[in-house]
Amino acid sequence: MQLTQENLVLETEYGKFELIFNYKNAFDKELFLDKYIDILDDKPFIVGDIAYEKLRLSGFFNNKDKNHPKNIRNLEEYLLEFCNLACPFFVLKRI
Repeated sequence: MQLTQENLVLETEYGKFELIFNYKNAFDKELFLDKYIDILDDKPFIVGDIAYEKLRLSGFFNNKDKNHPKNIRNLEEYLLEFCNLACPFFVLKRI
């Protein structure tokens, strides 16, 4: 999987984030802000994937449980199982 490392830092009303991956230029700040919900406030990583021109946001943790489906270490598995094949996606890290 080819990932572009962006390292763009953005400040929003929801916190400060670093764009660490932006596959197929999926990240759109305005769309992200429009789709953000408060349940993501405690998640250190946010993954956005696009299918059928719709953005879906999911929160991820970086914890010791390597088998947890929402562990950021399992991102590739999540993308393969729950997202459209080769869909555009991005990863934001809360800083």
